[in-house]
Amino acid sequence: MNPSTTPTSAPKRNRAETTVFQSGNGQAVRIPKEFQFSTKHVEIRREGRSLVLRPVATTAAEALAELPPLSEEEAFDLDQAMDALNDLPPLDEPIHSEHPLPRRGQRR
Repeated sequence: MNPSTTPTSAPKRNRAETTVFQSGNGQAVRIPKEFQFSTKHVEIRREGRSLVLRPVATTAAEALAELPPLSEEEAFDLDQAMDALNDLPPLDEPIHSEHPLPRRGQRR
């Protein structure tokens, strides 16, 4: 096989030309594979004559909602881990020790 015709991974482009088409009452743009987003929501903004698309920040709740359900074994493991955490003191209660930290304005 000639080395010039050997398949290689194509370098990623940082610009491409694509098509715009009607979708309902708005326009849609075909996004080439190498530019596809890994999110369902994007932000669009105008910069001069250009339109800029970027992924919308995902909240923790949205990220958790998109996770697949846990298997029975995973759910059991999570319950065990949470039970271990329940043995810790609440964050809003003081930690009692032999050498407590001074309060603000107090000297040691």
